Amino acid sequence: MINIISREKTYIPKFGGNRDLPSSEQIQVTYKAATIELKNKIVAKPVAIGDFDEAGRSRGMKVELKVDDDAYIRNMLIKISGAGFQEEGGKDVTYIRDSADLLKAPICYEPLLNELVDLFKEELNTVAIDEKN
Repeated sequence: MINIISREKTYIPKFGGNRDLPSSEQIQVTYKAATIELKNKIVAKPVAIGDFDEAGRSRGMKVELKVDDDAYIRNMLIKISGAGFQEEGGKDVTYIRDSADLLKAPICYEPLLNELVDLFKEELNTVAIDEKN
């Protein structure tokens, strides 16, 4: 069986009423399509942590789930177009073009970051094949 896939996907965020803007003014995000490798690299896995006393006897074990939301952004986001900010009284615009820019952006962009993390989590946890037979 041969499946037709795309290596990249495009998303128009809801952030800040973005979808209501004319298409020429919208923020557009290009990201990597989900792969098994990406899923294994990014998705949190449970980690067992033992608690021992000074004599080496076990006092118990706990399981933690370490989630690194920034990893979704660093590993899946390819580019952002149409996003930027200007300092009050400034003339220069700072554009947000990639994951590094987004992670350093002013806090007002956190809802965009969270929206993208949610999208990427959904992409990595969705298994769907478009069957055209």
